[in-house]
Amino acid sequence: MKKQRIWLFLFLILAAGILLSVKPIMEHRSQRLNEIKQAASMMVMNEAPNETVISSIANKNDREKTDIVPEVSKEKSDSSEPEEVTQPEDPDIRMVGLGDSLTKGSGDSTEQGYIGRLAANIKNETDTSVLVENYAVHGRQTPKLYKMLNEDDVQGSLSEADVIVMSIGGNDLMKVVKEHFLDLQMDVFQQEQTNYVERLSAIMKRIRSINSDAPILFIGLYNPLLENFQSVTEIDQIVQRWNGASEDTVLKDGNTSFVPVYELFNSVDENLFFDDGFHPNDQGYELMARQIQYRLKQDELLEEIPFE
Repeated sequence: MKKQRIWLFLFLILAAGILLSVKPIMEHRSQRLNEIKQAASMMVMNEAPNETVISSIANKNDREKTDIVPEVSKEKSDSSEPEEVTQPEDPDIRMVGLGDSLTKGSGDSTEQGYIGRLAANIKNETDTSVLVENYAVHGRQTPKLYKMLNEDDVQGSLSEADVIVMSIGGNDLMKVVKEHFLDLQMDVFQQEQTNYVERLSAIMKRIRSINSDAPILFIGLYNPLLENFQSVTEIDQIVQRWNGASEDTVLKDGNTSFVPVYELFNSVDENLFFDDGFHPNDQGYELMARQIQYRLKQDELLEEIPFE
């Protein structure tokens, strides 16, 4: 009887210890789920829930490749309204934009986005006229972009393009995040990433079947969730892999450059986001335009532009 009481006492102590150790684990799990729910809710409640709002090139190799653009002064950025480029009838450069809201310019008060600002900067600094034809659409994903490439007007513009700029893939990723935000398992994203790479490869091949010569500038993605949800590391890990897959895919084309922008949004103290917290503001788009211009110059992609 005495031995039974001793064993019962030891069992109760052991059970109490287990409960005390499990409680913080459960509390941590609950906290993590709430954080992920909150992050996903912000995405869903955003004005454009399928926007390119989450991405990153934060892995080591991408950081080494990131080109930090010459500083844009705060004074210039606060009043950053570059002169709008008048579409020339006989341009020196024909620039075609494809993709999602980043190329469309959502969040830019001037409605020019990085592509309009890039054209304006080139015109003002090199006296090179640029015709911009922007086919980017808010919320665009890879399947609809591929379908758009079959349209006559898009094919006509692409066939005459001197340079093509494109941002795509963030909305494909966002779709998976929202569908699995309570169970962010890597295998789910790995499978969808494989499907995404196949679609992106098809897009690149389709563009090249229309225009085999024009350089393509594929714009990398940033991760605005890092600032407010730094502890939700699962999303950022997934984003890094996804963005790395994009870079590996587009660089298989020998005349395509990957333009990373993660560090632009992660290395400055100024707020570079629009009121929705996801899209760039005027200053953010200006920095993106400068980054693309820097890559054009460094890689000598367009001989028509007399960069100094």
